Amino acid sequence: MPFELFIALRYLRAKRRQAPVSVLTAIAITGIALGVASLVFAQALVTGFRREVQEKILEGTAHINLLKSDNSGIEDYRALVQKVSALPGVRAVSATTYEPVLIAAGERQEQAVLKAVDLQASRDANEVFSTIVEGDPSMLSEGMVIMGQELARVLGVRKNDSITVVSAHFRLTPLGLAPRPRNTRFQIAGIFSSGLYEYDSKWAYISLPAIQSLRGDGDVANVIQLKVNDIDSVDDIASKVSATAGTGFITTTWRELNRPLFAALQLQQRIIVIFFVMLIVLAALNIVTTLTMTVVEKHRDIAILRAQGARPASINRIFVFQGAIIGIAGSVLGVTAGIILSLLANRFRWVSIPAEFYAISQVTLRIRLIDCAIAAGLAIIICLLATLYPARLASRLQPVEALRYE
Repeated sequence: MPFELFIALRYLRAKRRQAPVSVLTAIAITGIALGVASLVFAQALVTGFRREVQEKILEGTAHINLLKSDNSGIEDYRALVQKVSALPGVRAVSATTYEPVLIAAGERQEQAVLKAVDLQASRDANEVFSTIVEGDPSMLSEGMVIMGQELARVLGVRKNDSITVVSAHFRLTPLGLAPRPRNTRFQIAGIFSSGLYEYDSKWAYISLPAIQSLRGDGDVANVIQLKVNDIDSVDDIASKVSATAGTGFITTTWRELNRPLFAALQLQQRIIVIFFVMLIVLAALNIVTTLTMTVVEKHRDIAILRAQGARPASINRIFVFQGAIIGIAGSVLGVTAGIILSLLANRFRWVSIPAEFYAISQVTLRIRLIDCAIAAGLAIIICLLATLYPARLASRLQPVEALRYE
């Protein structure tokens, strides 16, 4: 063991008459540990929230949407579905149409969005097959609807109940555009739950022929939706889909549609890291106090070491080692505590949030080794920086001056 490290360890284990130094050392380690634990826990919370939202979005929506640039209907959608299905990386394709409507059940009314289900496509292409909790989407037919769980709760309806769907289209009159409402009765064939409040409270599914009949546009679809094998390559696949479709078509990906949400989550994560790093910096100020007191208490020892030939660099390393030991000890304790707290939070469901504001009701904290390493690394670096002044003060101590009054 280098003698600098040996002396640093001895100084951290202060004698009884130097108990304040030992107490300050314990306070410094505790402060670092609390800061690191808080940072690990917060990082796990943000990562878990982001992953939950992303998984729910990918489960409940298409990875790529292909549509006309002027938002008009796609008349040859069946042929286009066959063409894009042959592209590498594409897992499933189906045609769909969205229609904003007003749903009435008794005295209750709610705005909603009807989405068409192409029953001729594979089950993997239509997310309703993976989110259904009551009923069978394959039984959808004319006059049948599958409704979101929250929307059904608000309307006070259940499976097999009847609802009225009002779809407002416009026609040109001498007085300008006038609405042309269509009222259609539907029977609830099932209930779905995607886990995202925005979808469960606003969406309902009907068959593609049913929505075509409701709109009165003929055999057309407005959107071709695609699921891909690798969501990270969605941009490259979207470019190939756009080239295959030709001019007059555009594509949107799940990243583009949700960019503001994920940008906000990334900003939130940065703010959290900055906040807890500042807490670690405040805790590291105790290291400056501890080491400065050590220099004062050990000035005679330092003078003797210098008189025996210890170089200023060696004296400097003694106090750098002390700061490093405090930082490592605090980081290890903090990372351990942060992981334990995260596991307990998952076990006992401590983190529950309002679904109507955050889209999901429960968050599973996700611990990443890289986040733990970054938190520990930042703490150790901050602790080393905190040793600069006391170490420099000790290394500049002159033996003659320190021993003059001994």
